[in-house]
Amino acid sequence: MNAPQFTRAIEFGRIAADMAADAPIPCTIATQTPVQRYGVAEVLDCSATGVDLSRSPLPLIISHDSQQLSIGLVENLRAMGDRVAGEVRFASSVEAQQVRTDVLGGIHRSLSVGYAHLDEGAPIEGGLMYRWQPYEVSIVSVPADPQAGFFRSLKTTNTMNTQDRETIEGLCTRHGFPTLSQDLIARSASMEQARAAILDAMDARDLKRSGGASVSLGLESQAPAQRTLIENTLVAAFGGRPTGDVIRSTDIAGLAARTLEMRGERVNASDSRDRIIQRAMHGTSDFPSLLGSAVGRVLHSIYEEIQAPLKAVASLSNLPDFRARSVVRLGGAPSLEPVSEHGEFTYGTLNDTENGWRLTTYGRILALTRQAMVNDDLQGFATLLRKFAQAAARREADELAAILLAPNLVDGSALFHADRSSLVDKKLTLAGLGVAVEALRLQKEEDGGLILQEPANLVVPVALEMTARQLVASFVANTADTVQPYSLGVVVEPRLDVASKSAWYLVAGNQSALEYGYLDGTQGVQITQREGFEIDGLEVKARLDFGCGWVAPVGWVKSSGTVD
Repeated sequence: MNAPQFTRAIEFGRIAADMAADAPIPCTIATQTPVQRYGVAEVLDCSATGVDLSRSPLPLIISHDSQQLSIGLVENLRAMGDRVAGEVRFASSVEAQQVRTDVLGGIHRSLSVGYAHLDEGAPIEGGLMYRWQPYEVSIVSVPADPQAGFFRSLKTTNTMNTQDRETIEGLCTRHGFPTLSQDLIARSASMEQARAAILDAMDARDLKRSGGASVSLGLESQAPAQRTLIENTLVAAFGGRPTGDVIRSTDIAGLAARTLEMRGERVNASDSRDRIIQRAMHGTSDFPSLLGSAVGRVLHSIYEEIQAPLKAVASLSNLPDFRARSVVRLGGAPSLEPVSEHGEFTYGTLNDTENGWRLTTYGRILALTRQAMVNDDLQGFATLLRKFAQAAARREADELAAILLAPNLVDGSALFHADRSSLVDKKLTLAGLGVAVEALRLQKEEDGGLILQEPANLVVPVALEMTARQLVASFVANTADTVQPYSLGVVVEPRLDVASKSAWYLVAGNQSALEYGYLDGTQGVQITQREGFEIDGLEVKARLDFGCGWVAPVGWVKSSGTVD
């Protein structure tokens, strides 16, 4: 089995010795050898009318990597009927000349062509013949067409043993694909490869018999599971947490190819990464929507992890539209008066006041560029997603902190005021907490009626965090005057430190004074997407409809923290 390879090496060596240093090297870039593409034998028409050579000369690259500079040119291309031949002229760089030396030494022998179909294929026995146009030629280790390569005019001996040859011929004939054996034997396919090719051909035949309009890898029936798998893989690539299995050994071009296959579209082994991604982005595949869904999931998961601190003590109230929310407070609800046995019920009056707030839209456009997808360089976009999610949460925190530090007038007067029993001056100590609790319990409605309120949370700047946590910590008091009888939560808002490092707030558990909300049905960060116009890739618009404000003057006590 080694003898043909040894003879071939001798022939390569003899040619190398006879060729001038700058002489072009003859090659065949494609033949009419059938190549199995997802169960169908694909044949490239190598006649003068079947191949468009208008892009000649073609760049010579390595392994279809179009992101790298070419190492030579394939010139003098001509359609020979059964093959397309040409001559390779290598570049003068050190790297290119080293590859040329290896070619002449028989190390690099195989070529693969990158091409585009020019029609839907004409039926032939066992497959389809396509008109086509080549746009690049690559040096590869394992070609789809074993007859394409350097010096293919040299005769070679197939190394497949007689037993394997007869077994493959028998399997192909038994299953109704006698011509398939010629291709498998020509490329010295292993028994495993032969069985896989026969199964693919059987799947394609069954699909045609059942009325299928196209031939694919048979992924259509698995489409829902495949979409979930692809989306989870994209989520992981963007730095998120997938909710199920992911595809470990793939990249974004591989995922794009899967979405094309789910639609019954062929992906050629010679297709460049750029071509696969472009087809997936601009065709009928689910790839853009899966990308957008993955982006949305990552944005939401990061956004949910870093919520604005004050949302823990504010009340959520979503709005149906962008009109101002108007809250009418029944400020003077009448008291219930005793009624004698024969007495009459008397009428009371309601004095109403109106407070409110409205939504504001915030947003930004994020771009996943074509270059990033082709290079499989998603780290930068993943970082951008994380920063945007953080920015959305930061915007909410900024707005809530701003209205706490500079609240709007409520019921026509200042929110925090001694006359409303909502402003004290004590430092955050056990005694100061007692003063604030007293003020909270003494807050009244406009008619003078007391409000049932229980202290529940302390809101403090970073400077008072340790003091607050020590104050609310559970411990066994040594004396009665060290007992802190309340179970209080601590909310730390760093934005308060800028205004005052000593001011703090006591909040009732059932407070409904501070509200925040979103547009109904669009709570949190929302995204929309489109194929890029300003940029070449995918544009994702992230939007946040958010607002907050005060609607009542009760439930909160502020302390300036200036007096012991």
